[in-house]
Amino acid sequence: MTINHHGLLPFKGLEHLCTHNPFRPGRFSRLFANLPPLYVNPLILHEVGKVGGKMEDKGAPNLTNNVPAGLIFFGQFIDHDITLDDSSSLTATNDPVGTENVRTPTLDLDCVYGEGPGSHPYLYDGASKLLTGSDYANPSDPNDLRNHDLPRSAKGTAIIGDPRNDENRIISQLQLGFLRFHNRVVDVVAAKPNAPTGGELFQEARRIVTWHYQWIVVNDFLRTICGNWIVDDILANGRKVYRPECLGIHEAFIPIEFATAAYRFGHTMIPQKFSVKPGGPQHEVFGTILGTGFKPVTSLDEVVEWAALLDSGNGQFERAGEVDTKLAKVLLDLPFMPPSVPAFERSLAVRNLLRAQSFLIPSGEQIAGAMIASGADEITDQMISTVREAGDKLGLLKATPFWLYILAEGKAIGRMDEGAQGQKKFTKGEGLGPVGARFVAEVIIGLLEHDSRSFLGTNRNWSPADEADKIGANGVTTLYQLLTA
Repeated sequence: MTINHHGLLPFKGLEHLCTHNPFRPGRFSRLFANLPPLYVNPLILHEVGKVGGKMEDKGAPNLTNNVPAGLIFFGQFIDHDITLDDSSSLTATNDPVGTENVRTPTLDLDCVYGEGPGSHPYLYDGASKLLTGSDYANPSDPNDLRNHDLPRSAKGTAIIGDPRNDENRIISQLQLGFLRFHNRVVDVVAAKPNAPTGGELFQEARRIVTWHYQWIVVNDFLRTICGNWIVDDILANGRKVYRPECLGIHEAFIPIEFATAAYRFGHTMIPQKFSVKPGGPQHEVFGTILGTGFKPVTSLDEVVEWAALLDSGNGQFERAGEVDTKLAKVLLDLPFMPPSVPAFERSLAVRNLLRAQSFLIPSGEQIAGAMIASGADEITDQMISTVREAGDKLGLLKATPFWLYILAEGKAIGRMDEGAQGQKKFTKGEGLGPVGARFVAEVIIGLLEHDSRSFLGTNRNWSPADEADKIGANGVTTLYQLLTA
């Protein structure tokens, strides 16, 4: 029997992959350059994604059974850690290799740490700790709201590694949680005998925090969204689709199919209303409490208690919306867009569809077929036909845009998990279907495996149990534990 190195399976069914790729570091690139791009009349896309159109969630929101709403915002946090396209256009055909990714394609928390205390000293309190709003608060006033906020300038601008992490209150509070967790780790490590100091203390704390974050991405976020079966198969049998080495690329990159389509699944899972305190009132996602981004905390009502949005162990938390082709009405007419912008450009759904088309993304059916050819045998032709029927219902009679395919697949096929006697079990709406789950999980796991600094690239035997004495309590294995440590 041939033993293959993890992630380096024999070349099989890779005809869809580009054999000559002019990749440049720091750019996006294609996984499916040899597949034909999908073109849909943009007026049809405007119609599909408009207010009152087929994508509007007009009834009571369909919520998942077990997906915490907080994990969807964590997905946004992850996105901000690995991608930032600030140069492409909806009104021109874009080349991914010519489009710079301003973030590093590694899960290294550069959105938290910037380039470190030497290059970005304004993020730090000395050589090892990160600044939080508490550093600006009045020490004699325990009710000073800055104790619950990010560090800010005199004009209220958040002083953080990525300004996007202040664009809504949930993501802002997530950023604050990571700042606090780092500082807690610094305190615990510094208290140990023969502890490092100064820059060495900072680097050790950063490693501990980053590896816990990466563990949580794989074992909390991906397992919840993509299902245990897919995650376990990738870790046991290697990646079959995201294999940069087969493209002649020997470093991690963000596939444009991921950035413009696959990883935008969270838009359908954002609940329209939710509470940020256990048993507290529900607030609109873009309302005055949660949706006013880029501003200081003005009320304790805006301070997130994570037991409301994440599973603390009692099962009492706000649920995310189901994966389906429906979006909340507010997302189809974004309230922060100026009225002068055409209606179709104020729709997040239409913007997603137009952006993918501007990058010449293949249809979901084409990508699904290519993934089968690459060895993803959990995907079947019957599944593709089932999802194609959902595309028909949306008025897309020949092929389905990849983003919509992934949403429709989540509803029509469902998240795949391990059932009785090792049989596959599908739960509709609870997460990503086989195509979406494998694509998303392979890219994120692949980014970790190509990063020599990550726990999967450095020490594959590491687990949070190795650091329990440095973190305190029983270690940190979930997002809830990290944010409340």
